[in-house]
This record gives sequence, structure tokens and C-alpha cells, in this order.
Amino acid sequence: MVDLACRRLAVSLVVHHWCEREIYPAVETLGKSLSAAREQGALDEAALFVVYNGESPLDSDGRSRELAGFFPFPVEVLPAQANGGYGKANNLLLESIARQSFDAALVMNPDVVVAEQALPRMLWRLSGDPSCGLVVPRLLNPETGRDVYGCKRYPSVAVLAVRQFRLLQRVPALLRLNARYEYRDRRPEWEHRGVELCSGCFMLARMRFWQDLGGFDARYFMYFEDFDLSVRAAARGWVQVYEPGAVVRHSGGGAARKPLKHRLWFVRSAFRFFMRHGWRLWRVGKAPR
Repeated sequence: MVDLACRRLAVSLVVHHWCEREIYPAVETLGKSLSAAREQGALDEAALFVVYNGESPLDSDGRSRELAGFFPFPVEVLPAQANGGYGKANNLLLESIARQSFDAALVMNPDVVVAEQALPRMLWRLSGDPSCGLVVPRLLNPETGRDVYGCKRYPSVAVLAVRQFRLLQRVPALLRLNARYEYRDRRPEWEHRGVELCSGCFMLARMRFWQDLGGFDARYFMYFEDFDLSVRAAARGWVQVYEPGAVVRHSGGGAARKPLKHRLWFVRSAFRFFMRHGWRLWRVGKAPR
């Protein structure tokens, strides 16, 4: 019989720019998926916490009332925080709810659309497998419907270079290396236990998982905070699972398609990641130490 260990869920939604066209679809579809999970017995209670770290003033009470108008669970927009990055914003929320009775916490980006059966599938997976600490969904491009390949193997300098510079994408050996990095040797429809690196755009994990790891490493302002978390989790014995039956459409793009400052953040975070976990020049897969 399935052990329903994760029945009280906290959701952390970090927002830097308050864009209703982006945030409202994410919150609305999240609510529908949470309602489906409750109807199917995978969930009893949930609460949404919106962590705003933007520069413009925001009426947090007013925005909370707006979201409560169509979100079927308790929702709170927290007062503006200084922008210390995605990881630090999530950590602030996780620390603030540490003494509450939540069994699990979901961290998510605002640029997602959640399929109705995504959270029922993810919650059942987390509750039914005691060794599983973290579950991530199948990510699709909202425009093309193609797989985004959010799960990765441990990176190398070569594979990160080919993802940053289009000219290198003409080299067949580098394209094959990138395909292995993205787990393209496994069909997207296949479940995968023991994923090496997980995308932070939509992560569901037990509270014990977050507490054991101390959340994200806040020294990563942007990029690699999710990969660092994944490596540390595996080192502590947590199993990370890719659940293909849970579908989330994600609009975010890589650093190569964003302004120069994003590339600089990417390089700085990549350097920190390799310095902490070990350098790889070519081969991808399995942390060196």
C-alpha cells in the first residue's frame, strides 16, 4: 500500500518582474493541478507563497487578494525582498515555513504552465518511494510542444561551450556530446530514477530533503544553483526522479539567448560549480568527486 507521506504542500513562486500575462497562467494552472491532486487523494492541504524580489514597489496585500480570487488554496504575496537571486529567495521562504506542518515544498518559476495531472503524478511518486527526495516533471516548449530536456548529466567545459556558441554546434562530436548531456539516449517517455542534475524551474521535494541540504547555495545568484543542489543531494543518498507523466510547459531559455549580463552570470556560476564539485573538460556524467 502506498505510504502517503506528503499530504501538506508549500509552493514557493519567485517573481522578479510582476507580469500578469506570465504569472496568472502559472498560478491558475497550478491551482487546477493541486485541486486534481486533492480530488485524487494525493493531497490534503496546500499553500502558495509568492516571493517578490523585484525593484518596483508592489502592493503585496492587494496582489494577494487578486490571486486569491482564482486560486483555490491559501495564497500570500510576501513583502518585497532584496534580489539575492533565485536560490536565496527560495531559501528565505523555506526557512520561514520550517516550523510549520508542511511535508513537502515545490519551488517553481513564473514562466510555466502546469498540466492538470502533473502534481497528482509527482505527489504520488514522492509519497510512494521513501528513498525519493526530489521529483521533476517532463518539460515541454509551450510554442512547439517539443521536449526541453530539463534533466542533465554532469557537465564538462566542452558541452557548456557548445551551448553558448552557435559556431561550435556545427561540430558533430560536440553535438553528440550535448545529446548525451541532455539524456537524449533515453526516451522522454521513460521514467528515470537517479537523475544526476535537475532543472530548478519546477522541483517538488520532501521538506526533509530541503532541510538536509540547507536549501540552495545562495552564492549562486543565477544559474547552476539547481545543479549544485542535485549533486549535493546525490552525495547524501537522495534519489532524484524524473516523472514523464507530469508535464509542465516552460518558456525560459538558456543564457545563450539572453543579454550579455546573463552570460557573465552563467560563466561565473559555472566556475563556482566546477571549483566545488570538480572539473571536466570533455566527458559528461557522474561528478568527479
